[in-house]
Amino acid sequence: MSRWSILGLRFVRAALLICVALWGALWVHIEYEAHRARVLLAEVSQIHVGDAEASVLPFVQRYDGFKWATEPLPPREDWIDKDEYDYQQNRVSDYRYALQISPFGLSSVHPSRWVQAMRNVRSVVPERLRPMLGMRDWTAAADFSVRDGRVQSVSAMTIFAGRSKWLGQTWELSKGMPRHDMPLRSYAIGTANLTMAVGGGAVIENYLTPEASQNEAEVARQFNTGCLTSISGCNGFCDVAPRALEYIKQHPDAAWGIIPPKCP
Repeated sequence: MSRWSILGLRFVRAALLICVALWGALWVHIEYEAHRARVLLAEVSQIHVGDAEASVLPFVQRYDGFKWATEPLPPREDWIDKDEYDYQQNRVSDYRYALQISPFGLSSVHPSRWVQAMRNVRSVVPERLRPMLGMRDWTAAADFSVRDGRVQSVSAMTIFAGRSKWLGQTWELSKGMPRHDMPLRSYAIGTANLTMAVGGGAVIENYLTPEASQNEAEVARQFNTGCLTSISGCNGFCDVAPRALEYIKQHPDAAWGIIPPKCP
């Protein structure tokens, strides 16, 4: 074998080792961020309406959260449904705190150098191959509002690239339902379209009040976190939130604008 052939083989071997090392670093990064997301969602579920703002600030700092002012409602005369305005006026907070985890910082304006490096590594992989390598896009976020120094509402949202479209799950805990015309229940379930995602998608939404039972709270907050790193990808709400769909079957009056799909 010639000297150039030996050098060529060494170059190919080195290139392969570099690719394997980069993929390994990327995989470790994704799994670590997915773990952080699961911990974030578990910890935010421990925050309750009425908690002192000071008690949740360490949580915000730990996840590099940020504070933002709540926009005021449009004038009452601009609302067709005045009852809805009066209802929403009682829900307006002084400000909110937001936290977010995403392995590639796709929604971050200023990602860290490490996240930017992982984003660059991922960008060279063909899009159709990314799911097979565990490189799905996803974001987990938490949000809570504060009024008069107390937590007024708590919510969490997770969206991710599914097998054929974007999917997601959200839950919100507050003193009442988000709209005044929703069923007067301690727990209700609805859906919403994901217009922000390329190709569109859908999320299953869970609405809780402090009167919800422990079982209802668990159903509302539980979803298939395997959807974040699944190779095959999740396909619809049956994969994402089977417990919530089962709850609707047992309590049809909890559904708000959702027709439960027939799951296998």
